[in-house]
Amino acid sequence: MALLIVAAILTLTVLAWIWIVHKRAITLHGLEKLRELHHKPRSQLSVIIPGRNVEDWVEGCLSTLLMQRGVGGEVIFVDDGSEDGTGGLVLGSFLRKGVKYMRVGEPPADWWGKNWACWRGFQHSSNHWLLFMDADTRLLNENVLADALAKCELEGLDALSLIPRLDTGSLPSKIMLPLLQNILWSLFPPTRSNDPRDPTAFLFGAFILINRRVYSEVGGHKAVRSRVLEDRALASLLKRRGYRMLLLNGSERIVAEYAGSLSGYISAIKRLVGDYAATHSLGRLKYFITGAFIQLLLPQIILVLAILFPSIPLLFLGAISVALNIAANLLELRRLRVRYSLIYAPLTLLANWVLVLSLIDSYLSVSRRRIELTWRGRRAKLAIS
Repeated sequence: MALLIVAAILTLTVLAWIWIVHKRAITLHGLEKLRELHHKPRSQLSVIIPGRNVEDWVEGCLSTLLMQRGVGGEVIFVDDGSEDGTGGLVLGSFLRKGVKYMRVGEPPADWWGKNWACWRGFQHSSNHWLLFMDADTRLLNENVLADALAKCELEGLDALSLIPRLDTGSLPSKIMLPLLQNILWSLFPPTRSNDPRDPTAFLFGAFILINRRVYSEVGGHKAVRSRVLEDRALASLLKRRGYRMLLLNGSERIVAEYAGSLSGYISAIKRLVGDYAATHSLGRLKYFITGAFIQLLLPQIILVLAILFPSIPLLFLGAISVALNIAANLLELRRLRVRYSLIYAPLTLLANWVLVLSLIDSYLSVSRRRIELTWRGRRAKLAIS
């Protein structure tokens, strides 16, 4: 009986991987891309870039930003208390090129640091359209801003966000991103954000373009000041108020860093769990973790046991499930343009363990009503009500 139960569970994991691959394809196919419109926008743009300890990325961000054509405005870099060479780099290389620099201190008690930096940048901006960009975002051609702003003007949008292609320069990114991206495309498809009948809402912090009047009316980052995932919180606020926003596939137009290091990915998972716990029932997390263990770890465990204690049915089902896992990640590695993706694909199985163990650790922290988060060298404890 136990053998039949395990075999049935493994069969379900096989079917689930087939569904994930299918759903991933549907989502990616359904995402509209930001295309070249060859239309000069009428409006001016204020670009606000919050950054903390970003000396490795800020030069690429500002350089590609200053190369943009067809749109005028201002660039404001908000230094969120950097402790590295970020400030010196911006002041030394970009101030004379027109970039405005401002430094903010520690955020008020009820503010998350990035939200405070965005809000302060907004208060010093002047144009009718605002673009919030992460400091690790790079624009891949000279017309991204003009095309995005023209899209908003031509279609009467209140906000527009681009999904970037995430950078895979580090080994942890090559291992972690395929799994995390497949979960996004299948379980939380961003295409739902573009359906006004669906309450699901997404904006991506790498590139959020929003009308100044609309931003002010919803309260901007001040209204979501304590939220860790401020982009998603702002998206929900806009959608509930009935504003027109559009999420586009910008993978051919912009690239951004997600976490980079292994500790960065663990911290990112904690932020996801912490933000979820702030808005949902804590009890539901147990079901998600159980499902993740069954789908991601159980086939690997059963496969090893079936080799050590021979069982042909379990060996076959475990191998199929693990192979489909690798195949799904391989598809994402190729979409992310990772060289030697066939070599890295088997290593992505390690991401399953990192994700599940991080979820368990985060759940235990959240169950104690406090979770410690780290972002760009700043530690903060998120209180869970």
